[in-house]
Amino acid sequence: MPDTFNYESATHHVEQRSALSAELQRVLTDLQKQSGTRDEWPHHQRFAGEAEFWLQVHKALLGAAAELPQRCAALILVLDDPTERKKQLTQLSQLGGQLIHHAHTHHHVEDHHFFPVFKRAYPNLNHHIELLDGDHQVLTEVLDQLESAFKAMPVIKNEEDKKEQSLLSVKTEALYHSATRLDRLFSQHIGDEEEICIPALLQM
Repeated sequence: MPDTFNYESATHHVEQRSALSAELQRVLTDLQKQSGTRDEWPHHQRFAGEAEFWLQVHKALLGAAAELPQRCAALILVLDDPTERKKQLTQLSQLGGQLIHHAHTHHHVEDHHFFPVFKRAYPNLNHHIELLDGDHQVLTEVLDQLESAFKAMPVIKNEEDKKEQSLLSVKTEALYHSATRLDRLFSQHIGDEEEICIPALLQM
């Protein structure tokens, strides 16, 4: 594989790619043959433990990221109902806070433990790890934007004040767009990360 790797290219950037490049995929072929297909992973002798837990964490993150835009949409529908609005806001805030915290924690473990281990054990995966590192930098920015969007959500103090309701509607729309972006990027990143990391983990 060439020594140069440009994460910012459309081929590699998580905002623009739709799959791992053919070049990266070729390097994974032998490793994936040894580990089996995705459907075969659970039957691998080394699946129980770190590999299984990793997939469970990813499943939880994907589920929360998919639910967050739905919660935003549900809130928009009940902005005129103080009781239901408060309920939806509470659930949305809890879900968002948990997602942001768990995503940052998981990425920290990957960045500081798993990725360095993979780079030492599989030098030919260096560009793959660079790709995932680049993804994490983008996702950190998106998670920070999402957190800022949550902090910008106003508290309605006067139920009769239409300006307050209007502001909440605008901020909820902004939160919805941030959440939708995170959901899309998570789906791409996590799918590719599993194709790279789980076969490697199963061979260690």
